[in-house]
Amino acid sequence: MAGLRGAAALTGTIVVGHRGLGGFPSLLLGSVGLQVAAGATTPVVVVRGAAEPVEAGVVLAAVRDEADVGCARVGAREALLREVPLRLLHIRSAGLSARSRAALPHGDDEIARDHVRVLSSLSERVREEFPGLTVHADGQKGRSVPRSLVDASHHADLLVVGGRRSPGYLGPTLGRTTLSLLQHAHCPVELVPRQGPGHGSTS
Repeated sequence: MAGLRGAAALTGTIVVGHRGLGGFPSLLLGSVGLQVAAGATTPVVVVRGAAEPVEAGVVLAAVRDEADVGCARVGAREALLREVPLRLLHIRSAGLSARSRAALPHGDDEIARDHVRVLSSLSERVREEFPGLTVHADGQKGRSVPRSLVDASHHADLLVVGGRRSPGYLGPTLGRTTLSLLQHAHCPVELVPRQGPGHGSTS
């Protein structure tokens, strides 16, 4: 693991496969892959999906808030390399507690407006920085964010997701959504540290 991180240095990308345990080879990521993903300071690609995947013709970038602009940029670059559109997907959890909703003056309407604002801001920034790229912005509401993203990965060639740990690294541990994607996504998953390469200026 130290060798992989050293070879990637500050700006490289680490690529690992998944190794099944306990009779579920298509679902479980091996311990080495998990440790690499949890401790990496640069992007990590976990190669998942079918042995002979059917190309979906789209790169999917999962975004939560405006701190995921680096994730969106990485997705844009991957989409340009593949000559396919980029789909920015923002999942709004439907499981917000009644207490949390009551704390907001306008309840669900205010939550929905905030999510629309985040998605619009990110998509506008990506379109400005990558004018030759087709960008689709999609906001959805789901009971389970991990499940919604796993389902969406059925229709993507690559799923790019930002790491929630900061500054500068994805872990020592992985969040529930990230772990679910590493274990169950139907396409390769690229994890991007929120403060890692790609989050600063494009110049």
